[in-house]
Amino acid sequence: MPTEIRKINFTDFRKHASNELKFVYEELGHLWLHNHGKPRCVVIPMRDELVLHRAIGLDPKEAMHRVMVDADRMVSAIEERKRWMSEPVLPWSGSYPPVGMDDETYRKWKATRR
Repeated sequence: MPTEIRKINFTDFRKHASNELKFVYEELGHLWLHNHGKPRCVVIPMRDELVLHRAIGLDPKEAMHRVMVDADRMVSAIEERKRWMSEPVLPWSGSYPPVGMDDETYRKWKATRR
């Protein structure tokens, strides 16, 4: 028996998601989601995992593992950026000598900055 395919737009899918997903996992049908009349994605039952494996050349469990690793890396990068942004920065006023300083005073000031 050939696989039944239903086409549905995103708005209708949101309204009737539970019924449409039952069609996928109970009747083993495929659900094509459309946006503005263009197909955007497909929902398939887990029985068709082998088909998915052939299509993307990657075991779905391995693909999910990679997604989780990438998500962990993104969280780590965000935390590092927050830590980096919270570190104090030397104010501009402390990195330049005051205006009008004579040479002798400048040498003393420069010696204290090292």
